[in-house]
Amino acid sequence: MSAEWIRDLQESNSRNHKKLVIEKALIAYRLGSTNAEVFLYNCWLCYNPNYNYGVKTIFTTNGLTFMPNPWTRFWGLLESLRYGLDYRRSVIAIENMSKQFDSVEWNNVCSGVLINDLRCGINIKTLNSVLGNTEWRIPDLGE
Repeated sequence: MSAEWIRDLQESNSRNHKKLVIEKALIAYRLGSTNAEVFLYNCWLCYNPNYNYGVKTIFTTNGLTFMPNPWTRFWGLLESLRYGLDYRRSVIAIENMSKQFDSVEWNNVCSGVLINDLRCGINIKTLNSVLGNTEWRIPDLGE
């Protein structure tokens, strides 16, 4: 599950620890791990300054397990939000999407991507210190 990477990042406030977790995810991705790929893509979507979803409220769920976790549909929702889905429709779409994910995945990954903060102590600089020479490099408008 993608949320396991977030939990690993939350284990320590050490920047070195966070870099090691991201490095492990990159290695796992290169070895074919779908979970690592989902994690890295969600980081890219979350911290990319060119992507804003206009969501201020965190939507959480409780007790949902064994759900399909349809990542491609979630990413499609993000695109709809980026391109101006009206507020009322976006709230309904987010609520409907939240019911399709395990609560752990939704609360720890999806809700964080929606508000552009995974709440695990990483930022563009930390991510790019590991991912800077890969396809996962995040544009940094401050550079």
